[in-house]
Amino acid sequence: MKEDTLVAAAACIPCPASLADVVMTAIESDAKWFVLTDEETILGCIQRKVLFEQLQKRGLADLQSLTYEEILMEAVTVHNSDDLDAMLKMNKVVVLLDEAGQIKGVVDWKADEQLRECGLHDKWVLHELQAVFQNFYHSIFVTDGKGTVIKATGQDDVQYIGKNVFDLERERAFYPSVTVKVLQSGKREKCLQYTPSGEVFMIESIPITNEAGEIERIVSITKDTSEMMKLTNQLDELKTLLESYQRERLHPGQIEDKPMIYKSKEMQNLMEMVKSVASVDTSILILGETGVGKQVVANRIHMESHRRDKPFFTVNCGAIPDNLLESELFGYEEGAFSGARKGGKPGIFELADKGTVFLDEIGELPLNLQVKLLHVLQEKTIMRVGGGKAKKIDVRIITATNRKLEKMVENGTFRQDLYYRINIIPIHILPLRERREDISALIYHYLDHFNRKYDRNVHIQVNQLEQLLTYSWPGNVRELENAIERFTVTSQLDSIFQHDKIIALNFIEKEMGNRDAEIPRLLTFLEEVEKMILKKAMAKCKTTREMAACLGVNQSTIVRKIQKYRID
Repeated sequence: MKEDTLVAAAACIPCPASLADVVMTAIESDAKWFVLTDEETILGCIQRKVLFEQLQKRGLADLQSLTYEEILMEAVTVHNSDDLDAMLKMNKVVVLLDEAGQIKGVVDWKADEQLRECGLHDKWVLHELQAVFQNFYHSIFVTDGKGTVIKATGQDDVQYIGKNVFDLERERAFYPSVTVKVLQSGKREKCLQYTPSGEVFMIESIPITNEAGEIERIVSITKDTSEMMKLTNQLDELKTLLESYQRERLHPGQIEDKPMIYKSKEMQNLMEMVKSVASVDTSILILGETGVGKQVVANRIHMESHRRDKPFFTVNCGAIPDNLLESELFGYEEGAFSGARKGGKPGIFELADKGTVFLDEIGELPLNLQVKLLHVLQEKTIMRVGGGKAKKIDVRIITATNRKLEKMVENGTFRQDLYYRINIIPIHILPLRERREDISALIYHYLDHFNRKYDRNVHIQVNQLEQLLTYSWPGNVRELENAIERFTVTSQLDSIFQHDKIIALNFIEKEMGNRDAEIPRLLTFLEEVEKMILKKAMAKCKTTREMAACLGVNQSTIVRKIQKYRID
């Protein structure tokens, strides 16, 4: 062997290994060469000098663009007794093996001089590498072969230097310890790690072995995933809301053509009006309290029209978050926002072409969407979110609300021009308390329906019917339907109303006091009753959706009332 030939120290890196593994090994090792092996086969060598040159060339900020082809050199192996001179003439890297076939080093020519000529100083490179990794990762955590922490770059991790990972895991400083897993398996490991403060980190630990295959160092790279987990949870919540909304939405072919049950003259006149306006494609606004059957009337208008065989969609404007409502109604183009479906997605107005869209709770529509809806009504065109091209549509729009839109117009929360556009033909459905002739018809209809559904044979006595007829039914038809269903199942009518009636009467007696007491203003008194009922429902129910079901109103009504009265 020539005198100026140098056997340089080499670090063995088992494959599969990424370039990040090689860089991490370079940080912790003084070796001038890195030998990639696959079991007993040497795949090639990487020279420290070449690696540093490439890192410097990229400014250490574009590690992902670096490939093995740029830095991996072909290698041959020799033993001490082999002719080194002949091997060196092959212009290949020569890996020197000992008698047992273990890597002893790499035969290098004046490697130290070459490194000095390049002006690449290990300390400078190590310092810059650490700066880069601190930008890319939360921290770098290094332990020796027994699990004792010898280096940590993260501010919170410096306190662990000198401690053993087995003890730290036992003390729940973090759990689980990926370093412990590596010490147990002897191979690279990756998992999620949790801290007592609730932070979540993705940890990848890489073992660095000596010539004998023993672990000398374990380098753990930490990536903070707390923000990503938070975004994932938010996405899950949005998906849940969307799924909930989609369950409420009526799709084509799912139209429930419920019969209109009535006896009163008021409802007879209303149904005659429905038949006359159904054949004309003009805007209809259905007005009435919660539960009077606005959607049933909208369905009937659609079924009586020439669009009866075309799609019918129901959208509850108060049940869908504002940030989802626009894309659901108008659709979106590909790339309109993060997570947008490839190829975009048509909105309800497009899907309902030639059919009908029923916008319930129109008073809950945000002002920015009121402008877009007005454009649809006037121009008969829509534009997807993120799009630049208008699309012609042929859709009949029916709206409904239980709110006083005139007051909203005065308050500036509802556009006057939109109000006039949707209110061409108003249809007002009276509450049950103002058309008591319909109550008995509805009772017998639902009793027959639920007897069939549950295979029961329940009858209503005369005194029970009188109780139902004198009840005010604040929840209207929806409340009556629910009450008859409960009665059919339990055969007990008193339990349906008695508890609520006693609560209301006790409250009235307490507030009114004796005959000489001052009579409060009706609106103030009703608001106090409403607040009391909301507080009792809130104590009993876990969510506003449960409260809405319990009280027989929409969820949006519950939310609005809670905000109005500032109930915690």
